[in-house]
Amino acid sequence: MPANDAPALPPDVLRALQERYRGTLTNTLELLRGMARELNAAATAPETLDALRRELHRVHGTAGSYGYDLASRVAGTLEACVIRWSADPLLDRDERGAVVDRFVAELEAAFKRNEPADSPPAR
Repeated sequence: MPANDAPALPPDVLRALQERYRGTLTNTLELLRGMARELNAAATAPETLDALRRELHRVHGTAGSYGYDLASRVAGTLEACVIRWSADPLLDRDERGAVVDRFVAELEAAFKRNEPADSPPAR
């Protein structure tokens, strides 16, 4: 077995981990909504943009690891958008909070629509 291939988790263990992760989603989504409010007040605040990018990166990877592929893609798309905002302070400046709010709603819907697979995706 190659060094980076982890053995598959037993399905019951994976399901328990997925349920535990789902239990954290309400807090994660509320955190992202709070960041959207912060962007409404200060659209170019570097600390907010950096915190948002880090949280989206975490959601992108973790959701994908637990089999929530659609939610992972949504988080990755918004993460790329935030990276562009950090590079260009004027890009979407007046709409950033609203954009994040829309993405958070889509992210929440993605978690509801996309039940995880029984095994993590192949890396």
